[in-house]
Amino acid sequence: MNKIKIHFIGISGIGMSGIAELMLDRGFDIQGSDKSLNENTKRLKKKGVNFFLNHNKSNIKNADVVVYSSAIKKNNPEIKEASKRKIPLLSRADMLAELMKNKKCIAIAGSHGKTTTTSLIGTILDQAKLDPTIVNGGIINSYSKNNRYGKGEWMVVEADESDGSFLKLPHEISIITNLDIEHMDFYKKKENLFKAFEDFINKLPFYGKSIICVDDINLNNITKKIKNREIITYSIKNKNADVKINIVKKTKTYTDFELKINKKIFKNNQKKKYRINTIGDHNILNASASIIVSKLININYISINTALKKYIGVKRRFTFLGKKKLSSIYDDYAHHPTEIRATINAAKNINKNLVVVYQPHRYSRTKFLIKEFVDTLSKIKNLILLDTYSAGEKKIKGYASSDLNKKIKKNNDNVIYLDNEKKLNTVLSKYLDTDCLILFMGAGSITKLARDFYLS
Repeated sequence: MNKIKIHFIGISGIGMSGIAELMLDRGFDIQGSDKSLNENTKRLKKKGVNFFLNHNKSNIKNADVVVYSSAIKKNNPEIKEASKRKIPLLSRADMLAELMKNKKCIAIAGSHGKTTTTSLIGTILDQAKLDPTIVNGGIINSYSKNNRYGKGEWMVVEADESDGSFLKLPHEISIITNLDIEHMDFYKKKENLFKAFEDFINKLPFYGKSIICVDDINLNNITKKIKNREIITYSIKNKNADVKINIVKKTKTYTDFELKINKKIFKNNQKKKYRINTIGDHNILNASASIIVSKLININYISINTALKKYIGVKRRFTFLGKKKLSSIYDDYAHHPTEIRATINAAKNINKNLVVVYQPHRYSRTKFLIKEFVDTLSKIKNLILLDTYSAGEKKIKGYASSDLNKKIKKNNDNVIYLDNEKKLNTVLSKYLDTDCLILFMGAGSITKLARDFYLS
């Protein structure tokens, strides 16, 4: 019997490439198309995946199933041809949901921290020899890819709320890390966003559990509305949380912390100390959520703590590229005011002499969060602002980087706006002879600029 051939439209995307690789590892015949070839597709090609550059209806002539990403428009020639031929069409979320049906699943949602938390849980389950399947939104450094195919009963999945598709994913344990006003291009109103997360909790089976950070005011309010699902809360600030986090020691490379767990949640429990091989309060919250999940599925303390100590992170989550003369170069994915503040606070733990290169991501995000962006970016002493990475959006008048620059300059005259990326290396060169931390931030093409600068 011939293998089922699955065609992925938009296979170069981080989410699509991960699912394509998992399906390949499960024995399916995989192919795909995209407008560009990147590291994700290069990895797949090495494993035997057939890749088509650009989209053409002839690409799917032998496909049995077609999967498309949320970035693919309905007038895509391969979508239209699949409909014409009556080839089954599935969204990325639909295919992921199919993968999850035969596993016990842990779904990680939230505006920030999903990728790190997913990788942390996967690392712990792997350390405990549970052979998990993992689907993540970023490259896990220990695997050099964003997925892991395992034969164990557990599957750990990053649940993407950006287009509402996380509501399709079946799971029995969920984590919600935080809830900021995001993805208004899809949700339109914040009430719709809040309702989606409320629905996400209520979609748990009756025996399921949701682990929620109540340091976040929006999530704290939502937990009060949930009456028929079991919720475990965790917090650094809230002493009434089911799991209270006390930070014991911070260094430049690791953090020691202690969890005080309500005995109603875990009987005969005692205070336990943990060490994670990373910094920043946001990562302590992510680690704590991961520990709670691990305890729910009866992973022992030694396995949990060993995994946290061995954890080497996710690509583009405060990634140290190396030293250039006297300066340290870091690359980070932060593109929302909350993420920017968290990353900068963590960076200051290493070196308070910061130089931040920031590339805004999407005009719509800048428009909706303009006040928060101005407030956050104005507090950065040495800020270099690049042009907006549009992510396919049309320019919105009044919300380009040049407009953001004018607003920031009212509070911080040190900001440098570059309308030409080619000038960046020259501008940065003057910092190299001082002991400073140069931090590249953004979700667009800035990661390439960071690596090009480091290697130049």
